[in-house]
Amino acid sequence: MQLNPQLIRQLRIEKGWTQQQLAEICALSLRTIQRVEVHGIASLETSKALAAAFALDRQQLTLQTSAEPAADARGGVPLWVPAVTFLAGVLCGGVLLLQFTP
Repeated sequence: MQLNPQLIRQLRIEKGWTQQQLAEICALSLRTIQRVEVHGIASLETSKALAAAFALDRQQLTLQTSAEPAADARGGVPLWVPAVTFLAGVLCGGVLLLQFTP
């Protein structure tokens, strides 16, 4: 899993923790913390431990390539678009039915 090494280092420094202290808090090795801060490579377990230590969601520690909302497998359409489209159709259809009801 690819994490944001600069963010993890920044969060650790903001807390005033050394790499060794973060390793102990996460029950990880010092070498693991060093590897994450240099390369950003971590296992799922390591990313969960780091997220818990910083009281963040695990996804917040990953590398973000854009500020766009999450997209599903249908070609990059954000997940909220189909729901909003459906609801708009339902609301518009309901309004049309009310207008043409005898």
